[in-house]
Amino acid sequence: MKKTYHGSCHCGAVHFQADLDLAEGIRKCNCSFCWKLGYRKSFTAYQALRVTEGSDRMRDYKASPSNWPEGDINHYMCPNCGANVFSRGYLDFMGGNFWAVNVACLDDVSEEELASAPIIYEDGKRNRQDQAPEITGYL
Repeated sequence: MKKTYHGSCHCGAVHFQADLDLAEGIRKCNCSFCWKLGYRKSFTAYQALRVTEGSDRMRDYKASPSNWPEGDINHYMCPNCGANVFSRGYLDFMGGNFWAVNVACLDDVSEEELASAPIIYEDGKRNRQDQAPEITGYL
């Protein structure tokens, strides 16, 4: 069941609300972006995320087609503290635009909610986001 969570970057310059269903899983990926940043994400529909403060401050990093050949993706971060709060992607099989919310930036999620959410592993390193890599212990 979807629940509205409130989130922010580390310094508080960027605030957002996102309607998420953590029972759908928290995704851990081994692609270069997720791996280098420790990004743990929850997907939601494009209309289910609202920036409530700091949209004019956010920086956008667009992954190159060689890093995201299936569609396009923009990663949004705070220029002050560097926190990567969410990413906007586009994939046909996901119905077009979607958000990947960094669950580490959720302010009002409980430890129990995080612990009970299933983990979904993605082999983004090999462009197989629909499959887990052979080894997941490091994720």
